Amino acid sequence: MEKRLKYLQHHRQKWCNGYLLIENGHCLIEDEEGDIMLPESLQSSMICLKENDRWTKGEWLGSMILLENGQLMEIKGGEAIQYKASLSKGWLDLLMFVPENAFYQIIDDIEQLGFSVYDCVFSSFYPFHAVSFFQFSRDTQSLALQCHHHSTASQIQFEWTTSDGHRLISSFDVT
Repeated sequence: MEKRLKYLQHHRQKWCNGYLLIENGHCLIEDEEGDIMLPESLQSSMICLKENDRWTKGEWLGSMILLENGQLMEIKGGEAIQYKASLSKGWLDLLMFVPENAFYQIIDDIEQLGFSVYDCVFSSFYPFHAVSFFQFSRDTQSLALQCHHHSTASQIQFEWTTSDGHRLISSFDVT
């Protein structure tokens, strides 16, 4: 599992843009779609902060940011940041659940269809149910994944369908 997590962290990591907000003394992040999240929901404390039209690397430290030059900056609200995208829990659970060969094939299939593992916007994964659903979005394209678990046949099947009609089906043994 640790090997897979490292692979995902170093594999075409996606950066997102957002703004910092201070509300009732708490720091929040507003993403590009206007959704609000807690800083604790980020998978990494490493961010980039926009200063004078230039991005500076830094590390999130509660209500402060430690910039790469060693300067400690207090968050006031309104700062533009970039942060690493995180994987939805259900999607990450699926990627950790599947056999090793399926893990790498899933990533290849997503990329072949023009998406990234970080484009998952909805996940419904339950390892002991018959089917799980995932939705991916990228600009004007969508990708749907149905994952069928055949526990009696010890098999898992993936059916990918893009919004422009491309379809891909793959099956793996889970023994």
